[in-house]
Amino acid sequence: MRNSTLPIPSICFIDANIIFYIEQLKSKDDFLTIIEQVYESVYIHEEVYQELSIAGRKFVDEKCQANKWVLFEPLQAFQDTYEDYRLMLSEVQATLIEVDTRRGKAGSAGTGEVASLAAAYLLNAGFICSNDYSIEEVIQEIPLHIFIDGDDSQEPVLITHHRLLDFCKLVVEGGVLPRKTVRKFFQIAHI
Repeated sequence: MRNSTLPIPSICFIDANIIFYIEQLKSKDDFLTIIEQVYESVYIHEEVYQELSIAGRKFVDEKCQANKWVLFEPLQAFQDTYEDYRLMLSEVQATLIEVDTRRGKAGSAGTGEVASLAAAYLLNAGFICSNDYSIEEVIQEIPLHIFIDGDDSQEPVLITHHRLLDFCKLVVEGGVLPRKTVRKFFQIAHI
């Protein structure tokens, strides 16, 4: 990830836990625009939105009203392919249950991660940002291959999972915020 050019020019679905960590900061000012500085197209699935606190929803509402983020609604987006979305949703859910059971973490992920992965796959979205460690295994086991920019003449690649540590590295290496400030943010998730 060294010498990161930001923002990354791809859709990234953001999970509730990333927004939750921002909410936990005493001094949020540096972090209010951080996500869109890292990802060019920030999507939040309506299932993730439902998992947020009132303050988290307000934060997302402000981002969407300012056209910084997109509140993703699958019924609208997949009008003609909604059944494909439902099938992918089932496959992701079943795989996540298997992965979490193997890891001894049954029931650890919310519906937001599942819905975001299914939508990301169908939209050819390059990234999901979540601190849920099971996501990486789900992406690899299904496997969730996408075509960058929807170009199916190129080799498919797996959706990239950015955990909180990966996100923090991007922020520092991309020159968005100093390491000291980002370290405090990272520590929120590990308290």
